[in-house]
Amino acid sequence: MGDVRLVAPRIRVIREGHDELVVQSDNRDILLWETTRVRHKWPPMTESPFRWMTFLSWAAARRTGAIEASVTYEAWEGSVLSVGDTSQDDSTVDDLTGAPFPEAPGTG
Repeated sequence: MGDVRLVAPRIRVIREGHDELVVQSDNRDILLWETTRVRHKWPPMTESPFRWMTFLSWAAARRTGAIEASVTYEAWEGSVLSVGDTSQDDSTVDDLTGAPFPEAPGTG
C-alpha cells in the first residue's frame, strides 16, 4: 500500500454575517464526507479540496454544537466565505497545500 497520510484538520471558517469559527474535525466527519460524497457523486477530496473542507467544517460544527443541527449543508456552503486548515502554524504553512512557505529574504 502506498504512503497515505490521512488527517482530520482543525478548520477556520469565515461566514457571512457570523463571527469567525474554528472547529476540530475528526474521523466521524470524514466518514460522513465519504458517505455523502458517494451519494451526491461529488469528486474526491483531492479534486475538490474546498468542498471537502467546507463539508468537514459543517459536519464538525454540527457535531460539536457550534451551530444548530437544523443548519443544512447547502445553507452552510452558501454562507462560507473562507475555509482554511489551522492544524499547523498559519504563519509558516500554506492553508491549501500544507507546504511550508519559503522564508522571506533576510529572515534565516
